[in-house]
Parts: sequence; structure tokens; C-alpha cells
Amino acid sequence: MSISNLIDSERTVYIRLRDKAVQYRFMSDAEREGITYSDGSSPTGRAAEDIMALHPDKTIAFLGWAGRVRYHHIKDTAVNIDYAEYIGEN
Repeated sequence: MSISNLIDSERTVYIRLRDKAVQYRFMSDAEREGITYSDGSSPTGRAAEDIMALHPDKTIAFLGWAGRVRYHHIKDTAVNIDYAEYIGEN
């Protein structure tokens, strides 16, 4: 399963990372696929949070407080992926 396959060309995809093991796996997978933070930093150089944003330009980001408010407001209509389920680790 590729993170790059989750990228939507028009909008942000929200990736839910339910525990530390899944967070570590996501960040490692992202780095292996060449996904970075918008400043070019490596994903494994920072700790993940329980929800990460995956942008169309193949970057990831923390949500911050405003992003979390927005996420909870639109989560029923946003592209929202449980990464553990996506990689088959239910």
C-alpha cells in the first residue's frame, strides 16, 4: 500500500494514526516514498500526531488548533483515511 496512492489532486487528505506504532509506520512509509513537510524536512525527523494532513503537493503537515477545528467540522465530507486499516493492521 502506497501513501502516494492516497493523494487527491484537488484537496487535502486527512490520515488518522490511532497509536504510536501506526504513527511511526506512517512516518517511515512517508519518508521512503519521498514525502516531506512543506519545508523539506524528513517525516521521521519529527513525531507524528493522531491526525496528519496529506497535501496534493506530496507534503504532510500537522493540523494545529485551527486545522483540528476545521477537520472536526468537515470530517464527514473530507477524505479521511484510517492508516491502520489502509495497511491492513486492523
